[in-house]
Amino acid sequence: MEPPSSAERQYLIGNAGKESIKRLMSAKLPQQAAKEFSKQNSLDIPAADTVYELLGSLGHTRCSIHSAVLDSVVATALKQIQGAPLPADRHFALLEQLRPCLWIPRLRHLPLTLLARQPQLLIPSDIRDTILRTPDLYGACDLAVKRQLWLSDAMLFKAHMMPLIKQYVANPELVEMSREMFSENAKARRKHPALAAIANSIDSELQLYMQTLGMARELFLDTFDIALGTLRLDLAMVMHEQNFAEVVNNDVCYTLAWSLDACINKQTMDDTGVSDLQRFFDDVGTENAPYGDIALIMSSPYVRHLLARHILSILEEIAPNAEYSARQANLKQPKIMLAMGLSAHTLILDNDAAIPRTDNRVTRTFFPDILRSIKAAQAHDRLSGASSMPSGGSRNKRLRLDQESPAMAVNGMEPTSVDLDILASSELARQVLYGFLLKRVDCVDLDMLNLWLPALTQALPRLLELATDEEPLRADSSLANPEPMSIPMSAMISAFELDAFLQSLMAHIKSAGFALTAAILNSVGQELDQDGCKVNMIQVPLIRLLEQAGQLRHCGHEQLIVFLTECAHALTAEYSSGSSLIKKKENTVFFIFSIAEHAAAHFAVDPAGLASLKARYERLAAVSPRQSFNYRICKANCPNVAKFLVA
Repeated sequence: MEPPSSAERQYLIGNAGKESIKRLMSAKLPQQAAKEFSKQNSLDIPAADTVYELLGSLGHTRCSIHSAVLDSVVATALKQIQGAPLPADRHFALLEQLRPCLWIPRLRHLPLTLLARQPQLLIPSDIRDTILRTPDLYGACDLAVKRQLWLSDAMLFKAHMMPLIKQYVANPELVEMSREMFSENAKARRKHPALAAIANSIDSELQLYMQTLGMARELFLDTFDIALGTLRLDLAMVMHEQNFAEVVNNDVCYTLAWSLDACINKQTMDDTGVSDLQRFFDDVGTENAPYGDIALIMSSPYVRHLLARHILSILEEIAPNAEYSARQANLKQPKIMLAMGLSAHTLILDNDAAIPRTDNRVTRTFFPDILRSIKAAQAHDRLSGASSMPSGGSRNKRLRLDQESPAMAVNGMEPTSVDLDILASSELARQVLYGFLLKRVDCVDLDMLNLWLPALTQALPRLLELATDEEPLRADSSLANPEPMSIPMSAMISAFELDAFLQSLMAHIKSAGFALTAAILNSVGQELDQDGCKVNMIQVPLIRLLEQAGQLRHCGHEQLIVFLTECAHALTAEYSSGSSLIKKKENTVFFIFSIAEHAAAHFAVDPAGLASLKARYERLAAVSPRQSFNYRICKANCPNVAKFLVA
């Protein structure tokens, strides 16, 4: 029997090919059918039998011969596909020829590569339906091909994009970045793989961009997660950086994002930034303004921290005049913008909702009270020669400032009961206070920390919206490592900002050098010298705040261990240098040992953050001092800490 010509041959591939071969094998004796099939489907080349015989004598099976030929043919076809783009008619003609290959795993990359080579050409409906019905085919498609499929199937795109957004929101690196209140990590954030995966999926497709923004709003309504505000901001800027003009020109909030991003990168809202923002709000007007999208951007911690710092800078300019000056009017815009970010859930849910007004007591009572502290701090800095220095400044210079600095007169500036009530209820007031206290840490100003931190500690249950009769866990609680307190959705921003303040506070204390740490430890040592004083009775404001927060929040637990690690560093440096900054070294050793044990036994632990917490304890154990005392944080000495140390 002569082999059929190429025109007469049928493709024996895919399911149809399998069925054809089954029928052939059942119609005749299997051995005879196989022999005839082999002859009919041999290579269509001159002297094929001779070639087969020669290669067979060299040990090559018919299968290996055909596989080698197939590899050569596939390589040649792939080279043609990846070459210069084909005219549309030739593209579709070749795609039709390659259609059967979709069913062969070894060959399906040929038609899929052809589709990806010219994604601007529509995918034929029958091939599109085949891909959508076959998960393996869909999974093997290039991202450019998937985008074509997503443009006609919104649910398919949502199934792809929503997991990426959730991964972005939960990424621990991005979460830690966002909790640094004086952050300079925009470049690192923009290049993060979690954001790149989202942006690459969208590319320059306006429809996919708008759908992604809709998913971000939808997820924000479910979770109150302010990382989605950062995603909204960064996506707009990624589109700008990629020069995707259609997307940028159709994003009504692009100008807002661009203006805010410039201010965030400069870490200040200068006159140009203020003018740009005002121009944006003038342009969008009040009729049909996209308040939901605006509020989502304002909810980003990077934006809110910027606005809080701007309000603080205005107050610092007002302070020397003792009374409110003409600049008081400049507080209005940042207060409204901050209020929008804090009310993002309401404004996304109802775009026509009124922007909540700021509590009048913040402007009339809290700002004047904190102005007195700002004015006192400015006078103190002039006398001592100190200034608020950025993180990373000279430790030696900070040390001298601490040693030469006169005590600050804080009598009469204690927060009033009204201030305490405002701090418990107003996130705007807290964020301004957070920024002020971080700047005082940079000036090694323990007096101002001791003045205001007790108010924050007292406000913890209310700012986290815990039940009024639900107190923070007491220091003598027998409950071992509870999970963090369940926080209502409406308090998620406040809880995040508390975590952010604690993390930023520890970062600034570390940057301030050992002088501030030594001053805090000296206060601890004096209390421990009193009869009957135990570690869980210490009233040093920073320790009280960390202790109370650590019983409620996983981040509070972590940041206490960060502080203890800094204390251990300071103590080790004391032993090495022979310095006497820390007066009660024995008490300091006892404090580090005891408070670490207490925290390991009773403080909140979020299972999702367990790896990070263990790393904190490992670092504490690694730097615990060994000089002069037979002391070291280790499994033998600290049975509670031991459970957080790697075996």
